[in-house]
Amino acid sequence: MRNVWAPKTWFLLCHSAGIGLLFALWLAGGGIEGSTTGFFLLLILTVMALFRWRFPNLTGTVAIDIVACIALSATGGDVPFALALPLFAAMYFGLHWAVFAGLYLFFDFNPLLVSVLGLAALAGLFLGHWQRERQEKYNLRDRSVGRYFELESIQRDLSVALARVEQMTVVAERTRIARDIHDNAGHEIVAAYISLQTARRIMTGENPDALELYDAALARLDSGANKIREAVHNLSAVTFLGVEALSEICNKFPACQADFHVYGDTSKIPMYIWNMLEACLKEGLTNAVRHAVATRVTVDLDATPHIVRLCIENDGVIGAKNSTLGSGLRNLRQRAAAIGGSLSVHAGDTFRVVCVIPIKEEAPQDDNEAINR
Repeated sequence: MRNVWAPKTWFLLCHSAGIGLLFALWLAGGGIEGSTTGFFLLLILTVMALFRWRFPNLTGTVAIDIVACIALSATGGDVPFALALPLFAAMYFGLHWAVFAGLYLFFDFNPLLVSVLGLAALAGLFLGHWQRERQEKYNLRDRSVGRYFELESIQRDLSVALARVEQMTVVAERTRIARDIHDNAGHEIVAAYISLQTARRIMTGENPDALELYDAALARLDSGANKIREAVHNLSAVTFLGVEALSEICNKFPACQADFHVYGDTSKIPMYIWNMLEACLKEGLTNAVRHAVATRVTVDLDATPHIVRLCIENDGVIGAKNSTLGSGLRNLRQRAAAIGGSLSVHAGDTFRVVCVIPIKEEAPQDDNEAINR
């Protein structure tokens, strides 16, 4: 029911009514002189109207109606009144140049004809403005809905990324603790145990009770060292992190050879950046499989004290034919922008995805704060 009152519906009704009125006048032998001229004029107006209805983009054909009306108006009678119909359509379609078609009226001024043509032009102008305003509202609604679903997709990606960052942070902390225990306390305890074993061999003439206590303490130290070794093993990460994770993804890429190169010191890269780099690498490799006939993929990771740059380049045919960003790359671009970085796509002989993220320096801690910690 809502479409019944649409401006396009009113335009079609008014235009059809105008053609019907001209046809009735032609049959009555009055208005447009029931002659062959009137018949051909009606035929042209009807055919052009049907043509525009079938091909809505060809609105410029209104010029044919205007030329036909002006050309046939020389036959006299009320034929010039038929110009109201194409003038009405031209104003509706926004073809404002059509008003110049009425200039010939100055040579044979007719107040009634001027009034009819003016009303037709104003009616078409009003309906056209109404239609364009309505269409703009629909376009705005569609864009808003599109942005809503895009933001929803980004929110889902960020939720997954946040969970992944939390998991990676926990695993990284466990790895750090295991490394510290193994490199520091573990080595010291093992060294002490070896020293005590050596000392035990030269304590043959000591008090048997003292030796028994010594052996018991040595056994407890050995048990403690074994427990520390087991704890370090349990704390060690079972999944790859950082550079190892990116290298593992490239090594297991099944479609083609993926060469991975690392430049610079990557030890200062935070976990949230590693998560972003993993997502970019997976998306770049996925695009190489889905959209390109790639035979080789090159992945370069450059790390400096201030930025980290990941470049995924494939030699497929994805370049010029598919230069627009897909939803995955668009979401990654917005995620990169959210952490101060950027993601760019370069299409040419090869297809490259480049992600650049700044490494934020941690604020120096106050000495008192460091002591309290």
